[in-house]
Amino acid sequence: MTSPRHLFWFLSLGLFWGVSQSVYRHLFNIGMPITHTICIAGLGVGVIMWGMAAWRGRAHIPWTVHRYGMVCGVLLNVPFGFNLLLVEHVAPTELSIIITTSPFFNYLLALVTGWEIATPRRLLAIATGFLSTLILIVSREGMQSGNISWWHIAALVVPLFYCFYNSYAARAFPVGADTLQLGAVESVWSGVFILPFLLWFAPFGAAGQPLLWHYWVLGALIAMWVVERIAYFILIRDKGAVYTVQATYIATPAAVLIAGIFFGGTQDVWLWVSLAILMLALYLNNSGQATKAPTLQSA
Repeated sequence: MTSPRHLFWFLSLGLFWGVSQSVYRHLFNIGMPITHTICIAGLGVGVIMWGMAAWRGRAHIPWTVHRYGMVCGVLLNVPFGFNLLLVEHVAPTELSIIITTSPFFNYLLALVTGWEIATPRRLLAIATGFLSTLILIVSREGMQSGNISWWHIAALVVPLFYCFYNSYAARAFPVGADTLQLGAVESVWSGVFILPFLLWFAPFGAAGQPLLWHYWVLGALIAMWVVERIAYFILIRDKGAVYTVQATYIATPAAVLIAGIFFGGTQDVWLWVSLAILMLALYLNNSGQATKAPTLQSA
């Protein structure tokens, strides 16, 4: 049975992922370079989370956590960077729908590697959640007209690489590690790794860079991302990758609604059908005996 605490973090994670695609599209609209987004947000989140860890008396971060964070930072930068690239070519609503296939990839990988055990209830939850996404996909205008660009096909790279990231994050989770330290280290290394690309391709002060006041959007993203990283690592530690990535089933309809408000997306009855099926999937996923990864207790 999922505790109210885990359900809160699960809902928070899904809502953050839901608003993310609209934020990323806005960053593209104001001309924010991809390298600036990854580097500034990563370093900003890292410093804040390190400060929070230090306030709790955990300023010293063990090497095992640094090593884990370095790998997570590299694995995260690939799908995140490609996601930021795709917002120029794929609508936020459609991109969110495609990324929602991530739990499908994660569950297949977990079954093949023996990290998860196939149970009827979990399989039904996965299938029902995927059905809610499928309804959104087949009811979009692009599917009905057959006018799907290769960018939509290429977008499948994002959930595929998020699958590898989520799998490593769950399996290599340092036993007893503090979630604030993990979020801080991963974020800092994510920003550090992209810094050379920023200085080479889009140095500060170069022609065509966004105005200084445009960076407030990154400030808002950093604040949201701090909460997202805390939620993510708590769920990865306690519930495993397959459970955690199912937060995308909340993110998809949320992304459709949010993008519709800010970018004029069309809402129709299929959205509400998808939401109804989504509620069933969440009920199946958050009730009964759910298979999950071994719990890793926080120090």
